[in-house]
Order: sequence, then C-alpha cells, then structure tokens
Amino acid sequence: MEPEVLETPEQVNALYSKSWFYSYEVVIDSKPAINVDSCKVLSKALQEGYKSSDYKEQVALLATNKICTTWVAMGKLMPSKESFLDSFKHDAALANKMPPELSLIISNDDERRLVKASSWEEMSHIQKVELVNDDQAIYYDNSGGIQRLTIMAKGDYNQDGIEDMVLHMANAVERGSYSSSYSYIVTRLTADAPYTLIKQF
Repeated sequence: MEPEVLETPEQVNALYSKSWFYSYEVVIDSKPAINVDSCKVLSKALQEGYKSSDYKEQVALLATNKICTTWVAMGKLMPSKESFLDSFKHDAALANKMPPELSLIISNDDERRLVKASSWEEMSHIQKVELVNDDQAIYYDNSGGIQRLTIMAKGDYNQDGIEDMVLHMANAVERGSYSSSYSYIVTRLTADAPYTLIKQF
C-alpha cells in the first residue's frame, strides 16, 4: 500500500469514513452479521454491541478502534505558537520523563502502584530500547513487558499555543498471549519539564 500524504485536518478527518482494503465480520445475537470496513462502521458496530466470533480477531478489532480514535485526535491538532518537544528522543532516559500512564498495566497491583507513581520508569524499569526509526522504538522492561511506542503527530491539541504530541503504544508480554494498545496526548510546558499527560484513550 502506498502511504497517505495528509496536509490538512480535513484530510485526516476523512480517514474516519474511508474504506479499508480489508474487512472484519462482526456478530450480535439478535441481528444478522455485518462486515466492518471503516473506522466509522467499526465505531458504530462496537457501540451497538457487535463483536467478532473469534477472540484474536476481537483483540485486533479493539486495537484498530484505538487507531481510529487516534486519527480523530490528530484531526483536532492546530498549528502551535511554541514548542518544547524538539529534544524528544527515543532512549531509556525517556521513561524517566514520561507520565506513569504509559506503563504496562496488567494486574490490580499495577493499578495500585500507578496511583502513587510519578513516571513510566518508576512503574516499568526499562532495560533495553530498540530503535525502529526516529518516530518509533520498542521498550523492554524488567518483567517481560514489550512496548512499541510511536509518535503519530504533533500540534496544538488543547489550543493553549503550546505544541502537543500524539503517541500510540502497542503492548505485549514476552512468551505470552497478552496484548493491548493505548494512545496518549502529552505535552511539555518548558524545555526541562517532564512530559504532562493531556489525554489517554
């Protein structure tokens, strides 16, 4: 597939209704099965209670819906007047600057620790970082967690004049079947400040 070149918020927003090159069949007890082939159709189907009959495909559906929601957030970005994101770099030190919500949360114990934690590193203890490119890296923690963090877009999301960043995280566990995905909007209010979480979805 050729990459999409998007130059305006309107073009980003149009992705929500654009048909994919594939489709999922989803079912619900009281109605006929339907084929999901766009973000718009997927969102409506999930709201109505449709789901895949296959567990692994259902996981993929939910992950796809997160990407769709991320595109909606990207479509709200506006030009910023000021930015403190120029020094962003994928490395082990980044986990000390990022909010704890980026950590891999699996258990109730993780949830309890999250309430008191001040950074991603405090929760996950990153051991290794594998750079994919300037926008994406894979982070490995000390308990088998594998997290792929991707910069999706930058711009002013909350209209305060300061540049924000949309991130997407795909989570997995070494030698396990667990998977999850989340998106985040973060910002930095000064050049030396830690990153602040604006929104998580």
